[in-house]
Amino acid sequence: MQKTRILITNDDGVNSAHMLALAGALSPFGEVFVFAPKSEQSGVSHAFTVRRGLSVDKASVPASCGAVDAYAMDGTPADCVKFALGHFAAHGLEQTEGVGPGAFDVCFSGVNVGENSGVSSLYSGTVAGAREAALWGVPGIALSLRGTEADMLPQALDFAVAIVKDRLFERIPAGVFWNVNFPKTTAETFKGYKATRMALGMFTDHYSHEGGMWQLDGDKLWDKQPVDSDDYLLGQGFATVTPHRIDQTDDESFKEISEMMAGGCLSASC
Repeated sequence: MQKTRILITNDDGVNSAHMLALAGALSPFGEVFVFAPKSEQSGVSHAFTVRRGLSVDKASVPASCGAVDAYAMDGTPADCVKFALGHFAAHGLEQTEGVGPGAFDVCFSGVNVGENSGVSSLYSGTVAGAREAALWGVPGIALSLRGTEADMLPQALDFAVAIVKDRLFERIPAGVFWNVNFPKTTAETFKGYKATRMALGMFTDHYSHEGGMWQLDGDKLWDKQPVDSDDYLLGQGFATVTPHRIDQTDDESFKEISEMMAGGCLSASC
């Protein structure tokens, strides 16, 4: 049986210890390829590069990662996944003879240092990596840790391994990707996993003026969110698995706009 082909990216950079730990954990269970930014790209959302060229360089990984092919790109997480799925999977690279061509089965983005639940997912480069995979028809899963003081990295790695070993990624529908967040807690107080909705509560943004510059700061009102949401349950000690859709069409508004047009509104003669 052909090995599972696994793509890994992140927004913390190609040297992220958390991402390399993910690559090492998955390498016994498939062919692992890392395409990650050369430098940190946190908060870039789904930005990608079109007005300049991108360099793609072979990157070294610790021997503990096992058989992992890693590449560093001077772009965003979306760039990395777009290149890996749109070019590398079909053509490989000239400098990697015999390595590369072949469709990917699943894409993991992370493990990110910092949560990406709720509206954070809209700003996140990590989540954008999984979203870009879904755009190409590849199951995408973003993995993030809310805090590193009580590090849930082992649980995140176990989760990813289970997804690959049990081929659970095959149950992610086309056009859907998972946003998975782990709480700021310990293994002893970890409450397990919950399927959740995306919280819509905005940050408590505020700006301070220091040295002639404006600095953004803020947090979330974790306990003020719906009790079935990712922000709320993450704050209660659960790991949250939130399915996101590529199709952002609002069906109710679509119906209302259609009715307005049928009634003569918004027509060329209005």
